[in-house]
Amino acid sequence: MTNFRETYRGSVAAWECDQYGHMNVQFYTGRVSDAAATAMLAAGFGHEALVKHKLGIVAVNAETKFFSELHAGDLIRMESGVTLAEGRKVRFHHRLFNAESGALCMTADVLGLCFDLAQRKSVPLPADIAEGFKAITVDGDAPHEQVAVPVAEDGCVPTGRSSVQAWECDRMGHMNVQFYLARFAEAEKQLLLALGYGPTRRRADAVAVRPLRHRIQFRRENHESAVLRVRSGIRSVEADRLQLYHELYEDETNTLSATCEATLILDRLDGAGPLAMPQDVRAAAEALAVQLKAPPPPRPQTGPRAPAAPVEGMYETCRGAVDRWEAEETGRMATRFYMARFSEAAGNMLAGGDMTAERMRELGLGSAALEYAIDYFRPLNIGDAYYARTGILELREKTWRFCHFLLDSHTQQPLARAEIVAVLFDLKARKSIPMPELARNAFAKRLIQLQPAQ
Repeated sequence: MTNFRETYRGSVAAWECDQYGHMNVQFYTGRVSDAAATAMLAAGFGHEALVKHKLGIVAVNAETKFFSELHAGDLIRMESGVTLAEGRKVRFHHRLFNAESGALCMTADVLGLCFDLAQRKSVPLPADIAEGFKAITVDGDAPHEQVAVPVAEDGCVPTGRSSVQAWECDRMGHMNVQFYLARFAEAEKQLLLALGYGPTRRRADAVAVRPLRHRIQFRRENHESAVLRVRSGIRSVEADRLQLYHELYEDETNTLSATCEATLILDRLDGAGPLAMPQDVRAAAEALAVQLKAPPPPRPQTGPRAPAAPVEGMYETCRGAVDRWEAEETGRMATRFYMARFSEAAGNMLAGGDMTAERMRELGLGSAALEYAIDYFRPLNIGDAYYARTGILELREKTWRFCHFLLDSHTQQPLARAEIVAVLFDLKARKSIPMPELARNAFAKRLIQLQPAQ
């Protein structure tokens, strides 16, 4: 038995690497912060306790030791516990591992003080919180080995764990849709690693993990400091692709926040198309698929279908080019930034319906997506220029459906298409409302004529 807990699972982004070709020290600290949030939650010091006691834990000293490099695309995980919890003090012990090789990359011993958020000074730990920390006490001198790797359940592999950062939350006060997609995209690489196809094999085969489709259904909001975890399974296995299923949970309440259906290929970087699934990977995927216990995929949306290409009446809502910091180690734009572009386009769509940011602030309204279905047609590379066009598909009492096309500025060809179901909601009550007439009337002018769904 061990009291170590998995406190972070993710990957190294290309834009986190410095001139030496490895992850810069500042991003190790970010992972330690993420891990501390999970460790605190394991001790019973989550959001509920923070609100109840109006207390936090602030770092006052840290000793960090680095053992091996991490590079762009590496998959990583953290294990943590505490070595001291008494009076005002808590000392966290974190160990960061390369998830593929098992190599120890870093240890961090961080001394924190219990901090009164109103008085802005340190205070003794409440008795119940102190006992909670003692329950996750570990031996900081124990061998540096992974001992808290979670196992698959119901055919789902643990594929992500991190907390919601303030900069991931948008003007609506909740985590922006792009960061849901970012977590699902990372989860796909973690799942491939579990199947025996990690970053090392991807580099040797010169392939990128490329989605063909994501369909995300959002079930609840997530806010700053929430600890999220992802688990992933396999719907089916084909010669050159996998059909996947992801679940994202808010960990403190074990509440399902979002689900995602995904289609994935291993795309050759030389442009030769998908790589056939290696036999061992396919066998492992088939073995995992038969274990999956999950609800059936959601039914297709009713109502008018999104067009195959932009049609008359769709208007421009976004324009830009791929920056270096938006790209993966392959030079391709990271999946997250497709959703970022669509999120930007949605803001312009609302403004086009007279629901400008100023008007929405006056009315105390926000907007939220209930579902995103994204089809990816072609990868984008550093420097590629794009623009988006948007059209309204359908207006309902509370919801409306619209679609975006992301287009190549040079060829005018579609790069990706997103179909969205969204609502307006009361920012104070945090619940959806019927669409105001001013928005309905403006949006009606933007409806595009389409063939109804069969």
